[in-house]
Amino acid sequence: MAATEVTATEISLVDELRRLSLAVNNLESVLRVQREALKQKGMSLPPGTLQGVQSIHTELDALAQALEGPQTELEHLRVLGHTAELINSTLDLDEVLNQVMSQAIQLIHAERGYLVLRDKMTGELVFRVARNITGSLSESEFIISKTIVGEVARTGVAVVTTNATDDERWNSNVSVVGLKLRSILCVPLLLRNEVTGVLYVDNRIRTSIFGDKEREMLSAFANQAAIAIENARLFERARSNLQEATRVKDVMDNVFASIGSGVITADANNTITLMNDAAE
Repeated sequence: MAATEVTATEISLVDELRRLSLAVNNLESVLRVQREALKQKGMSLPPGTLQGVQSIHTELDALAQALEGPQTELEHLRVLGHTAELINSTLDLDEVLNQVMSQAIQLIHAERGYLVLRDKMTGELVFRVARNITGSLSESEFIISKTIVGEVARTGVAVVTTNATDDERWNSNVSVVGLKLRSILCVPLLLRNEVTGVLYVDNRIRTSIFGDKEREMLSAFANQAAIAIENARLFERARSNLQEATRVKDVMDNVFASIGSGVITADANNTITLMNDAAE
């Protein structure tokens, strides 16, 4: 029991360190803007201010990485095990999608995550859910490299980059350049060798946090998640069909009841299948 409590504490501490690192990074960006504004007025920040913030940022990252190492494998196994529970825990599609996104971010320590599903009627990729380490995001708040998402959806092959701004495959992409995206990992949701969606995660601050190990882990997770999502979609479709059938039956019952003349329907064997009150 004690070992479990220590593990949970360490993982929680790593999450807090990442949030602090993100806050310090935002502060550093603000200070850079202020420094330029002051320079135009012949003024400057107090000596060492920016360097001090940069030093804190570096130390927070180093501490988080030091704590991450011993817990990574255990956390990966734990989250993958939880995915099996997720598959059987609910058939509500929105709930499944939110759980998948939350678990993916936790699994590989991403800053943000984005999930799209392929519409079975049109074949188009449709945005379903986006999250960061603190909560849900709207589609307008989550601007990603749609080029990478489209490539993974088309080929069914995962894409991983340690520093997208320096990666020749993507560094000419407008979203990659504009958002200064660093680490990106994008994997397909595969079901019976068919791409049913795409799971995208990134980090705008740190480089080299996604590699082959994370790609394999997230791909395994995505394959399990694809089953959970498909089960929920089938249940949603069956429920919708049942509701439609019930609605049609109610309409037919109302129509039959409102007809003054007797109405009888029979099958090919002349067996009566339906009649209204007047016919009775």
